[in-house]
Order: sequence, then structure tokens, then C-alpha cells
Amino acid sequence: MLKRAIFLFGLILLFSSAVRAEDRWVVIKKGENLVDSLVAHDISRDEAILVANALSKYEDLSRLTPGTRYVIRWEKGVPLYVIFPADVGRVYTVDLRRITVKKEKLSVKVEKRFIYGILKSGDSVFYSIYEKTGDRRVAYQFVRIFRHRIDFHTWTRPGDYYAFVCEYLEDSFGNARYGKILVAKYVGRVVKADAVYYKGAYYDSKGYSLTGTFLASPIDAGWLRAPLRYKRISSRYTWHRRHPILGIVRPHLGVDYAAPMGTPIRSVADGVVIWKGWIGGYGRTVKIRHKGGIISQYAHMSRYASGLRVGQRVKKGQVIGYVGMSGLATGPHLDFRIKVNGRFVNPLTFLRRHAKYKRYRVVRKRIRGKALEYVKAQLSVLEEKVAALGLGKGGLH
Repeated sequence: MLKRAIFLFGLILLFSSAVRAEDRWVVIKKGENLVDSLVAHDISRDEAILVANALSKYEDLSRLTPGTRYVIRWEKGVPLYVIFPADVGRVYTVDLRRITVKKEKLSVKVEKRFIYGILKSGDSVFYSIYEKTGDRRVAYQFVRIFRHRIDFHTWTRPGDYYAFVCEYLEDSFGNARYGKILVAKYVGRVVKADAVYYKGAYYDSKGYSLTGTFLASPIDAGWLRAPLRYKRISSRYTWHRRHPILGIVRPHLGVDYAAPMGTPIRSVADGVVIWKGWIGGYGRTVKIRHKGGIISQYAHMSRYASGLRVGQRVKKGQVIGYVGMSGLATGPHLDFRIKVNGRFVNPLTFLRRHAKYKRYRVVRKRIRGKALEYVKAQLSVLEEKVAALGLGKGGLH
């Protein structure tokens, strides 16, 4: 009787192992779309198309790029489910028998990560953080936190540093990303600022909310701070620069703003268009005459603004063209120059001096007591991490 029971128990174990689900991880390869990837892993093309159509109602399939990982769940040699990442803590499960999509929640592990960086020549804060983390959202978050305290276009300098602690989220499916910045600081030659997240807002070391404080961007000014929204400054005003294509050393009496192809270029002040056309290595170029014998020049455009013509009056901030790489250029950027009374001047210095702005105070919340103590304690912890690296004390700074 005992032998018979043992035999039956063994059969049950054997049967249960035979029907146990098997998760097979799949990576979308270069040159594949979702349908191709599913077909390559024993899903029929018709079924794969149905899966893609069903999932497209919930998810932008263009996000499933090469390198994206997902799971095909098999039972008894038959694929029954396909599981796709949605975001940290969420996946989409497609039932292959009914072609239905179910959104499911996963457990999420949260840890804190310390990030810091020192700006090099030509760096922007956004792209420095992006290079450190590989996450555009956390870079944008940092810039947004300090947007009313720091003009990241003109106040940053090589040697400035930033440091922050933020959440890092990871779920059981392997999805991971950076979360909320909890405490941050920026220390530069021009400006210093700090911030701590507390109950839905960011506060400085004195307890003031960072939202709605002094604006650091030009307001009602005669000149813009920059002619476009750019990624970084790829080349500055200098009398000695090795040309990236010609390979010879010669003056570069302007500033190169690296930006995506097609980024709008704006006139930095009111003026009259005096040139629109091709100029040798500058490619498609526009020149604008402003008051006081000043001429601004915009080169390497991909195209001009519709209807732009010589003799036309333009307003400050008006779009005059779009970023490109016409002429001698290794990548999309704007070569921007300014002439004063016939001589080229440093555009960054000129705009910094001429783009004056008004400062005004608005009502902003202030915390005190235990809330302020919390903010100061968080900043103290960050300061200890920064001090351990030697930043700003003759070490890395």
C-alpha cells in the first residue's frame, strides 16, 4: 500500500512539472519590429499581427525598440501569454488564446542613488546629467526644480558642480528608472542653489518654496539670451580653433550651438533682414541689422522661415530659420555671430550684457519648525556626501 502511494505521488510530481509554465525572455533585435520578433519565436504571423494590434490600443509600439525585453510564457509546449513592459511596476499581459490585453501591477523596489557631476567646457547641465544617468527625465527634472533660481543658458561655467539624491525604481520584471529627486544642489561661480522635496514641493535651506520665486529668464528685454533652445555649446568664440573639417587652425569669431535638426532659430532682437542666402562654408545664412550698428548672423541653416525676405522687419524672438548643417559642418548646429561697428565680438558676452531683465517677487510659501529641520537635515546629508568627494575644496572642483 505504501509503495503504491509513493508511486502515485511520483506520478503527480512528474505531471505537475510537465505542465509548469516556462517563461522565455525575448529581446527585440536590430531591424526587427514587434511582429518580426514574435514570428522569430514560434508565434504565427497572423497571431503576431493580432497581438500588435491589440497592444497598440494601450501602448505606443514605436517605444518597443531594439533591445526591449519581453516574455513569452509557455505551458505544455504551447505559447499562451506574451508579457510586455509598460513602466516600472506595470506590465501588459496578452492572452494568446483570446487576444485580450490585461494591465498588471508588479512589486517595486525603491532605493536612493547619489549623482554628481562637474561641468566641462561646452557642457550643459541637462546633458551632463543625461550622460551620467542615461535618463532624460531625471535631467529635465533637475533643470525644472531650479528653473526660477538659475538661468542654465548663461549662468553656468566650467568647474561648476551639481549633486543630488534621487529615487531609483526597479520592479520584478526588470523595468528600472530614476524617480523623484529628493535633495539637490548646484554650486557655481555665478550662482548657488539647493532644494529639498517636502510634501509635494521643493524648499531651500531657508525654508522658502522654489516655485514662484525670482525669475532668472529675460523679461521684456531688448535682446534674447540665446537665439534658440540648444543641447550644448559645441564651440566658443576664439582666435585659435582647429577647424573640424579643414583641419587648420583659424579664428572662430562666433559661438556654435549644437541642437537637433530643424530646431527653430529666432532673431535675438528687433531688426531688418539684410542678407538671406548661401555664403561658402556657412551654408544657408541670414543676417539682421539692429540698432546701434549691430549685425547678428545665423549660419548652417537647413531652411529659412517661410516668407522671410531681405528688407523685412523682424521682431525679437521671431523665427527666421531652422537648425541644419549646410555648408561645412560635421553635425546640426547654429553658428551664431555678432558684429558691432564692423567688428566681431563674443556673442555670449554681448548677450549676457544686453539681455537685461526685471526681477520681481511673488508670494511664496515658507516652512518653519520641524519641516525646516527636516529640510536642513536632508541638505546636511547631501553636504557630507559632497565633502567626501572633495568637491569645492581643492579636490575634484
